Amino acid sequence: MTDESTFLLLLLASGVAFMFAVLLWKLLITTVGIATTQWAVVTGLPDHPALHAITFAVPALLAAFTLLYLPRIAARGAARPTVRSTRVLLKGAHR
Repeated sequence: MTDESTFLLLLLASGVAFMFAVLLWKLLITTVGIATTQWAVVTGLPDHPALHAITFAVPALLAAFTLLYLPRIAARGAARPTVRSTRVLLKGAHR
C-alpha cells in the first residue's frame, strides 16, 4: 500500500468512527431524557397509576415501532427503482 491509500483508509476509518460516536451520543442523550422524565413523573405524582403507565408505555411503544417497522420502511424505500427520464437528460444536453 502506498502512503496515499493508507491515508485515505485512515480517513475513512476515522469518519466511520466519528459517525458511530455521534450516534451513540444521540442515543445516550435520548435515553437520559426519557429516564429523567420517567423519574420526574413517578416521584412527583406517586398517586396516579394511569399516568405512570403512560409514562412507561409511550417510550416502550416508540422503541418497539423503531425496531420493528423502520427497517422495513427503509428497505422498501431502498428497493424502489429510480427511473430517470432520458428526454430530460437529452433536452439539457442540446442547449
